[in-house]
Amino acid sequence: MRRYLINLSYIGTGFRGIQRQTPSVDIDDPTTIQGQIEMGLKLLKPSYMSSCAVSSRTDAGVHALHTTLHVDLTRPNNEPYDPKTITIQLNKKFSKSFLPIRILSTYLVPNTFHCRREALSRTYMYRLCVIKYNGLIRNTLDKLIPIEEHNRAYFICCNDFDIDKAKDACKLFEGLHDFRTFMGRGSKQQNKITRKVVEKLDIIDEGHRFYTNFSWPNCINQNESDYKFYNIYCKGNAFVYNQVRRTVAALIAAAQGKVSTRDIKFMLEVPSHHSWDPRIKTVPAHGLYLCEVSYSETDRGTFHEGSV
Repeated sequence: MRRYLINLSYIGTGFRGIQRQTPSVDIDDPTTIQGQIEMGLKLLKPSYMSSCAVSSRTDAGVHALHTTLHVDLTRPNNEPYDPKTITIQLNKKFSKSFLPIRILSTYLVPNTFHCRREALSRTYMYRLCVIKYNGLIRNTLDKLIPIEEHNRAYFICCNDFDIDKAKDACKLFEGLHDFRTFMGRGSKQQNKITRKVVEKLDIIDEGHRFYTNFSWPNCINQNESDYKFYNIYCKGNAFVYNQVRRTVAALIAAAQGKVSTRDIKFMLEVPSHHSWDPRIKTVPAHGLYLCEVSYSETDRGTFHEGSV
């Protein structure tokens, strides 16, 4: 048996998240990222295959620019698989099936390595676009979203958006805090430890768009200058359920003047579901990207490279 670390990216639209929903690897699950990868690994015809272990769980609709998982495989002749072969074969399957999953690289790693426990940090990015009203009514928002950005960023209409207030609020989240207030009520682990360290929370003005040519809607009199993009980066070792999305929601509410830094400070200092400010609405999943899962240089020194 050999263990393989797989680096991958994906667009989460249309999937039920990364984690397989079926009870065992023997039952195919085409609705999740893990399920699709396990189905692809079966095409290698291993004599033994474990269930994939994912380094970070992402909800339905969340994307990943880089994340990892590991899997134990045994080849019929007991020789290790060439990591490059795993990368090529999985990408061939996803390409033929028109699936938005891309294997970036595969490594042969020690059997003691665990992609989740060994991860030093995880960095998330939330893509936000603020559109000026220009006299338009709210129900025109769908017409204002370029089709190539559909389900790739969160668009809001707002003329009074003070990004400096959001940046000031970022400082409140950094460091060690109890984030129970920011844990979604849908969490199945209500007794989970909620004290986490946010290493960095930062907002980059005019975040780069994924597309250079915008299909500006002809029926709406709107200019590119009316669109302001922001990338919100959140880095930490671990997060509670929905922590990043609810953190971003609080930053947006601060920029819109719905809540103050004092309100946010209260939610952090009095950790409870009851402390959540109802004026803040959790942002949707489709603007969230897992950017990076990082490991120590010591761990990296034990990886046998197989990137294409």
